Amino acid sequence: MISWSMTINILGGLSLFLYGMKIMSEALQKVAGNRLRMTLKKITSNRFSGVFTGFCITAAIQSSSATTVMLVSFVNAGLMNLTQSLGVILGANIGTTVTGWLVAIFGFKVKIALFALPAITAGFFVRFTGKQRLTDWGEVLMGFGFLFFGLTIMKDALGDLKHSQDVILFMSRYRADTLISTLAVVGIGTAVTMVIQSSSATMALTLTLASQNLIDYPTCAALILGENIGTTITANLAAIGASTIAKRAARAHMLFNIFGVIWMMFFFRIFLSMVDNLVPGSVTGSALPDHLAAFHTLFNIVNTLIVLPFISSLAWLAIKIVPEPEKKEETHLTYISSNLINTPPLALEESKRELSRMSENVLSMLDTVMELFNLKDKVDGDVEAYADRVNEKERLVDSLEHELTKFLVLVIRNTTSNEISEEIEETLNAVNNLERIGDHGEILFKQIQRMHQKKLTFSDQALSEMNGIASKVKELLMLINENITKRKTNVLSRAGALEGEINKLRSDLRRSHIERLNQGDCDVDQGLVFIDMLSSFEKMGDHAFNIAQSISGVR
Repeated sequence: MISWSMTINILGGLSLFLYGMKIMSEALQKVAGNRLRMTLKKITSNRFSGVFTGFCITAAIQSSSATTVMLVSFVNAGLMNLTQSLGVILGANIGTTVTGWLVAIFGFKVKIALFALPAITAGFFVRFTGKQRLTDWGEVLMGFGFLFFGLTIMKDALGDLKHSQDVILFMSRYRADTLISTLAVVGIGTAVTMVIQSSSATMALTLTLASQNLIDYPTCAALILGENIGTTITANLAAIGASTIAKRAARAHMLFNIFGVIWMMFFFRIFLSMVDNLVPGSVTGSALPDHLAAFHTLFNIVNTLIVLPFISSLAWLAIKIVPEPEKKEETHLTYISSNLINTPPLALEESKRELSRMSENVLSMLDTVMELFNLKDKVDGDVEAYADRVNEKERLVDSLEHELTKFLVLVIRNTTSNEISEEIEETLNAVNNLERIGDHGEILFKQIQRMHQKKLTFSDQALSEMNGIASKVKELLMLINENITKRKTNVLSRAGALEGEINKLRSDLRRSHIERLNQGDCDVDQGLVFIDMLSSFEKMGDHAFNIAQSISGVR
């Protein structure tokens, strides 16, 4: 029987392993931060370089789930297309097998527990040095220590199970002896990995059971096949609520792994024999973890080689499974979908696409307002239709400002990088100023609406003057929109010149309009609307110039 204390030790060891994997992966992503971001952004359509990149990144950060979640977010943010992401996903499947080798070599052949506690201790105290780089590496050490300390606890707890008749009876029911039983074991591996959301943890648990001779070689291999399917759940969860192309990337990952398991079912015994011949040692002794690590690696390499020439077909199938939905503007974040708050450089990339979306809506709002302004012979129905369009865009901009600010505040709490903190603050500043521009766009619409209600009209000269200052504001907003996702741009001089022109126009037009009022050439009601509109245009220019300062690294 499995005692309560044994259950606690097994679950506690697994919890420590998962916790160690999590903090080590996140810390390595912080260490690699900007380099990782730039590496992924530079990936070309060359599928071979994509596979190599996916392998290297996953081998470095020790988490295929983290890599695929990053890819979903990057595809979601428009930084790479579906075909590019698939090459990286294939490489990530190979890269994740490095964990199995680490566990097989160090977890069972070296008394890693002797190094685990010193690593935790060193990592803990290094974090108090106050230096960002050392703090991140300290977390890497702590993660390493927790990971292998948890593995040691699991191994010791499971060591007593091999003498339990109940466990032997249970395991005998789930042995990969036939095709049906093999599929059942694959299903178990899939289910466990979906619950734990870490194929590395399930792999470690499988190797631990194997090292204690609780399950045989074919059964372990079948569990590993299931783990390959189960690990895709993380990316698919990350794609919930994401863009269509991000969902396709997640589905393609799942299809790739399912395809691998399907063809493996026909060559399962042959493949096991091949691995047995390649790896020295018996499959029933201490060499069993080596056989399983080799099986995992070779399976993913062969599966990648089979699928790589047909990567376009895999993309096509993913597109068929996730068709393009009807176009509909949502009043919430569209591109931020993955839980990357603990990885600020990648979270920042996601926020930039939302910022661009916000800028495009502000620019569109100005176009809508001026379209109504220049509409001749306005009727109530026209004004109401334009009101719906302007209000929809204003609600969207307000919603984006609220949700994007909330997201970035959470991100900035998790960064230890001064550079990333500054970039987040610049982004927050741009978000705030875009929202203010949207507010003034709404104010402009209400002023035009008031003119219609009171049946006021502008002279041809006043109309020309108002369109003149509006065109300058639009030119400045277009400049901002084209450069808002960049950093340290050279737009400041051009933006400053445009803002200066807007301020001068506002002063000159206000002065000339007051003269027309004094001379009786214009009624007071029209005059007040004219001056209020000039003020709104000037404020829009001021806020746009603030954004130019932010993206130029000045503000």
